[in-house]
Amino acid sequence: MTNTRFIAWENQYLEDAIQLYIDVFTDEPWNDILTYEEIKLYFDRLLAMNTFEGYLALHDTGTVIAASLGFIRPWFRGVQYHLDSFYIASAFQSKGIGGAFLDFVKNDLAQKDIPNIVLDTEIGYPSDHFYRKHGFSSNPDSVTMYGSTNRQK
Repeated sequence: MTNTRFIAWENQYLEDAIQLYIDVFTDEPWNDILTYEEIKLYFDRLLAMNTFEGYLALHDTGTVIAASLGFIRPWFRGVQYHLDSFYIASAFQSKGIGGAFLDFVKNDLAQKDIPNIVLDTEIGYPSDHFYRKHGFSSNPDSVTMYGSTNRQK
């Protein structure tokens, strides 16, 4: 594993984290079509939340190689961390960095007395396998649903 350090979010790395997000999610297997403007707005909205919690993995060169973006939200049993985005530069995937980074995030949240992480991912994608490998499971009694706020005509 490369010389990597994990830190809590620092705004000085915002542009690097945005560019890495675009690089990762426009590549396989996601193949998203993304613009800088929409991803910058996504980051701005997350960072504006008073419950935002983010983390970064930095290569020994100071380059951002992974990021974890999320927020703390109320839950009927207290609070939980909603892991909105967790991504790693493709050159650093499958090297143990993602698991070590996730452990760092889990440990930091545990120290903040946040007992659970909830997230959404695509079934069958590498992310699904990654999270399962690291102790996450799906809830068979739950489904993610989407609905529009536009009136149906």
